[in-house]
Amino acid sequence: MGTGTKRKSLPCSDAEVKTIKLYRALVIDAGGNRISNSGVRENRTFSESSNKLNLKKGDTLAIYNFLCRMQLTNPNFFYLIDFNEEGHLRNAFWVDSMSRVACGYFGDVIFFDNTFLSNKYEIPLVAFVGINHHGQSVLLGCGLLAGETTESYIWLFRTWATCMSGCSPRTIITDRCKALQSTITEVFPRSQHCFALSLIMKKVPEKLGGLRNYDATRKTLSKAVYETLKVIEFEAAWGFMLLHFGASDHEWLRSLYEDRLRWAPVYLKDTFFAGMSAACPGENLRPFFDRYVHKQTPLKEFLDKYELALHKKHNEESVADIGSRSSSPSLKTRCSFELQLSSMYTREIFVKFQHEVEEMYSCFGITQLHADGPVIIFLVKERILGEGTRREIKDFEVLYSRTAGEVRCICSCFNFYGYLCRHALCVLNFNGVEEIPPNYILSRWKKDYKRLYVPDHSRGGADDTDRIQWCNQLSRSALQVVEEGIISLDHYNVALQAFQESLSKVHDAELRQK
Repeated sequence: MGTGTKRKSLPCSDAEVKTIKLYRALVIDAGGNRISNSGVRENRTFSESSNKLNLKKGDTLAIYNFLCRMQLTNPNFFYLIDFNEEGHLRNAFWVDSMSRVACGYFGDVIFFDNTFLSNKYEIPLVAFVGINHHGQSVLLGCGLLAGETTESYIWLFRTWATCMSGCSPRTIITDRCKALQSTITEVFPRSQHCFALSLIMKKVPEKLGGLRNYDATRKTLSKAVYETLKVIEFEAAWGFMLLHFGASDHEWLRSLYEDRLRWAPVYLKDTFFAGMSAACPGENLRPFFDRYVHKQTPLKEFLDKYELALHKKHNEESVADIGSRSSSPSLKTRCSFELQLSSMYTREIFVKFQHEVEEMYSCFGITQLHADGPVIIFLVKERILGEGTRREIKDFEVLYSRTAGEVRCICSCFNFYGYLCRHALCVLNFNGVEEIPPNYILSRWKKDYKRLYVPDHSRGGADDTDRIQWCNQLSRSALQVVEEGIISLDHYNVALQAFQESLSKVHDAELRQK
């Protein structure tokens, strides 16, 4: 719809009417096409109709000022605004330049955080969140949605994918929501869609608190979820819970069981999570803006805090980069695996892997169960801490193939967290292997990952006439130099000189053309 099209008068102040018109001029008349919406509206809504944002007086102007400020101060900043048929602001999406670059590196696994929207916070905020090479959460985009409808979600996910040069994550983690389920099936059909386990388990007190045997039911559910290694064990534990605690008719448990392929760890062993699975008790997927947004935080206050939150996160990553590159971790064992990865992984990821190396000493009794040609299945026993201080012995099956360089444990630590577990390490050690096979050393955890890996943002090669694509590629390339340039004063001086020399060469090329 162009700005010349007649519209009904808007039920808000004159200033906000002008602002909405200005939005249209900026977003639509600048040459962009309005993204088409599709999908069927559902019953879960945020506002009364889910067809416009529930804005308070001054919010529209605050959004406008925020987007203008970000576009002026942040190179390669992107935003898009969605209006309903009456011209009311319905949905909004934006992403800063650093987040666009980060998606090229860490867009393989994303958590779509709609906590503030689904829990009816003052601000209907949603966010795309990834995890970087230090295991830190990294923002990959933000949005404001009128409601939890398929239509709004499809608009948002398509906008995000377009902005990120067609990025298609391997794994997408979300809350349990039918609108999100149908959205991801349509927009990202090749991605593995999973439900956030930590969000499900957080609802247990609310959903099961009324049961007479609540404590026993909760413990049995927790064991079924976190401690079973095989599907048959999970099914048996679930059936025991329903039968012995009178929960067979519980609606929430019934629906949860129907969705088990999307959230229960025992069914997701072949899904790559990069540490975002929260597959152990106590692990949580926290909202990216958790410390900046509470139930009554107004929109204007959040927009003022947005840059502060991003600055803090970027600073944390820079400090972690410097720490990983400038110091060597202390070794705690004589294991060759520990020495091998100590020079490769970032400090934070190495500490997690180092814990697995240390825990190799709790494993014992490695025996061969079955052999099928070059493929051998070993049984590894481990003493694990049970209730209180009691130690229990648990069996773990590990598949090993020397010819294929493959080792897979039934606990699936590698897919869940991105590094080998103590059981797999024991089998490698038992078979005289002194170095971890290269396919089990993920580049995304390496301290020099951003130096070695250049994301492909061209989507099939550069277009000789597409100046927008030129701008995007140049901005991303420049930001890679910026990230290296802020490590130290020497790095800064070299990067600044390189930029000045590049600008001079571009001016020379312009003179030659004349």
